[in-house]
This record gives sequence, structure tokens and C-alpha cells, in this order.
Amino acid sequence: MDKQKILIVDDEPALLEGIVKYYIESREPFELFQALNGETALQVVHKVVPDLVLTDWEMPVMDGMQLITKMKAIEAFCDIPIVMMTGFMLSAYDLRTAMSIGAVDYIRKPIDKIELLARTKSMLKISSANKTIRQQREDRLKTEIEHHKKELAIAALHLANYEKRNEELLVEIKKLIPYINKEGMEIVRKIINDNKTNYESDFLNIFETQFRDVHADFYERLDDQHPELTPTEKKICTFLKMNLNTKEIAVLLLSSPASIEVARAKIRKKIGLHHSQSLTEYISAIKIAPVNSK
Repeated sequence: MDKQKILIVDDEPALLEGIVKYYIESREPFELFQALNGETALQVVHKVVPDLVLTDWEMPVMDGMQLITKMKAIEAFCDIPIVMMTGFMLSAYDLRTAMSIGAVDYIRKPIDKIELLARTKSMLKISSANKTIRQQREDRLKTEIEHHKKELAIAALHLANYEKRNEELLVEIKKLIPYINKEGMEIVRKIINDNKTNYESDFLNIFETQFRDVHADFYERLDDQHPELTPTEKKICTFLKMNLNTKEIAVLLLSSPASIEVARAKIRKKIGLHHSQSLTEYISAIKIAPVNSK
């Protein structure tokens, strides 16, 4: 069983030493970390991600309230229980203020050993429950994303097959041209052009819907970072995000591989990529805002 990690934050070394002594004497399987102010504590939080934080209210550099505010603003740390330790800020208003910004409990100074251990065990149960909920939420989200990815791959396959069948049909239709009059040729050309237009329309409606389900706000981030890209170039970036190669992109966009290579070169130039950088890796690395599934 992994040890539960507790971070104790106070600008009085003697108080830190006393709390650590209480924990050691309890023989509980805790892993203890210490910090003399909120700024150092935040660095420790980033490094070890504790299960519980006990913090003093008033400290130099960064006080306890500022520490809580910063931790609650970070997705990875917002569920960590934080207990305020105070000997002065004990009015109902003070405690209500601490609770309103994210503290879940408080301990009065001087610290009582029995109260400290009781509140610690209670808060660690909350921490464990929060971890379980977060993990279940992440697992559920991961499952949903995998499901959408499969749907997206199936949609791409259907569209590619649809385009192939249409191309074969159009080849057969073109064979009729020598045997029809001028009016008939216009009708055939219209059928060919309408077919291409309908395919592109179906493609955009089906494929983009599936893609947005999987890659939430990729289009918005791409627009924000590179508004100079044309709609077609953005489509190509979308396919690169899916790790499709040039030939696969050419099939889906009813284009030639050579034309896609030219378009990729233009995208690289607009983005300003060095020749040693991979366009696919660059597009794949575009940050997407985390989904808030709370």
C-alpha cells in the first residue's frame, strides 16, 4: 500500500517539528513534506502531489489563503483537501472566508495531537474518495473518446469507399459521352459535378461532426494560433491530427497526392516550421482545453 502524502506548511520551524513528531509517534503510514511559506509549498505540490495539505494562515512570501487560491485554480490539484491551521483568525467571518475559497476544515493552534490525527484521517478519506471519483471520471472519458475514435475511423472508411464507388461509376458514365449529343453531354457533366459537390457536402457534415466529438475544440485552437490558414488547409490539419498520410488525405479530399504535398508545404511556410520539424507532430501537439466533466 502506498503511503499517503501530507504537506505541512508553516513559517514556524518549531511548530512544523511538533506536528511531524505527532505524526511519527502515531505510527501511521504517512509520507511527510514541509514548507515554510506558500510559495515553497506550491513547488512541493507540483513535485509530489500530496493527498492532504495543512497550512498556516499568515506567512511571508505567500500566505495560506493565496496558496489555497492558486491550488484550486489548477485542475490537477483542485481536489486536494486543504486544512487551515490558525491561532488568531478564528472569527466566524475568517473561517467562512477560508472555506469559501477552498479550505475544507481548520485546526486551532496550539495543535492538539488527538484532534490533528482525527482530522487528518477524516481528510485523507475525503482525499481517497476524490481520487477514486477523478479516476472513474477519467476512465469514463477515455472510454468515450475511444468509442468516438472508432466511429471516426469507420466514417472515414465509409467515405473513402463511397468515393471509390462513385469514381468507378463516373468512369462508366464518361464512356457514354461519344454516343450522346451536346445536350446529353451537358446532362452528364452536371451529374458528375453534382456528384462531387454532394460527396464533399456529405463528407463535411458527417466527418466534421465525428471529429469534433473526439477533438473537442481543435478547430478553435487552430484558428486562434493560425488564423492565416485557408479552410482547405485547416481540413488538411484536421487529417494530420488523425495521423492520416498524404495518400489517405488525397482520397478523402478528392485530390492528388502531389496537390496535398504542395498544400502541406504552404502550411509549413505559413506556420513558420523549420525544415527539421515534422508538420504532423506540430499539429498533433496543438493543445486542446481539458474537458470539464465535473
